[in-house]
Amino acid sequence: MSPGSVVVIEAVKDEQLARGLMPRAQRHVWRAVLLAPLSVILLGCQRGEVGADNPNMKLTTGNHPPIIRAATLQPTPLVLTGPIVVHVDAQDIDRNPLSFRYRWIVNGQPVRNQDGEQLSPELLKRGDAVSVEIWPHDGMVEGSLFTTEPVVVSNSLPVVAHLAIEPESVSPGVRVQARADISDVDRDLIRLSYRWWKNDSLVQEGDEAELDTAGFSRGDTLSVEAVPFDGVQKGKAVRSVPIHMGNTPPRILSAPAKSIVNNRYDYQVEATDAESDAITFSLETAPPGMTIDEHKGSVSWQISPDQIGIHKVRVLAKDSQGAIAFQEFELNLTPAVPAKPAGV
Repeated sequence: MSPGSVVVIEAVKDEQLARGLMPRAQRHVWRAVLLAPLSVILLGCQRGEVGADNPNMKLTTGNHPPIIRAATLQPTPLVLTGPIVVHVDAQDIDRNPLSFRYRWIVNGQPVRNQDGEQLSPELLKRGDAVSVEIWPHDGMVEGSLFTTEPVVVSNSLPVVAHLAIEPESVSPGVRVQARADISDVDRDLIRLSYRWWKNDSLVQEGDEAELDTAGFSRGDTLSVEAVPFDGVQKGKAVRSVPIHMGNTPPRILSAPAKSIVNNRYDYQVEATDAESDAITFSLETAPPGMTIDEHKGSVSWQISPDQIGIHKVRVLAKDSQGAIAFQEFELNLTPAVPAKPAGV
C-alpha cells in the first residue's frame, strides 16, 4: 500500500466519523488498523529512498575492522647496508584511511624505541632473526595483530667505495700503487685482489697493490681493478679511472769533472732520453763566467784569481716535451800554495 492510499483511507474514515456514520466502538479499531500500516509503509518508503529509488546511496551499516593480508621485510636478502623496512598489504572494506602500529622483534625479544616502519641496521648483526608485529587502525577501531615470519640477517657484501692510482702523473718506469677505500657493515676483515691493465690488456693479477711500469711507453693507459673479499663472499669489482703514461724525462749519465787545468774548468755533460726526444742544456746555478753549450752540453769556465771559494753548479737537461733532469755539484777553489825555494 502506498502512502497516498493511506492518506485517502484516513480522509474517508475522518469523514465518516464527522457524519456519525461509523459506530463509536469501531472508531478506535479503525484508527489502530490504519495507523499501524501507515508506520510500516512510511518505514518502507525511507528504505526505498536509500536503496532502490537512489542506487548511489549505501545502506548505513556498522564499521568493519581493517585487516592485514601480507607484510614483507626489505631488502631481500636481508642485509645491513640500509634501513630494514616493512611493506604492509592491508584492506579496509569501509575504505577508511589506515595507520599502523609496529613492534620489532629481534631473536624473539622486542626492540625498545623502535615503533616505526623502519628498523635501524645498527641494532642488528649478521645471523639475527628479525620479525615485526603490526596492528592496523582505521581511525575508529584497531584490527587484529599480524606478525611476519622471522627473517635471518644475511652477510653484507664488502664494498670498494673509491679506487685510484698514485701518483696521478706518472711516466714509464715509475712504480705506482693502488689506493682503495673499503667498507663492510659486518666489520669483517677485508682482503683485496687486484687486476692491472695496460691498454685494456691484463698485465698483473693477484694481491699486489703495486706495479712497476717498466716497459710502458708514453701515451699508454693504465688502470687497476679491485675485488673485495670478506671471508664469506666477494664484493663487486671496481675499476679505477685510467691514467695516461706521461713523458719520461731525460737522464744525465755523466759525473762532473773534478780537475782544474790552467785555471780552467771543462765538463762534458752526457744525457739520454727514453723516447729519443731532442735534449737541450742550461745552467740554472753557476759562478760568474761559467757557460754551457745548449745543444752539446759542454761546460766551460775560465777561473779568475778572485773566485776563490765554494761555487754551486746546477745543470739542467730538458727534452722537447718539457721534461727536465738536473744535476747539482760544488766546486771548491782554494789558493795555490807557493812552491818553496830549493834548499829551504
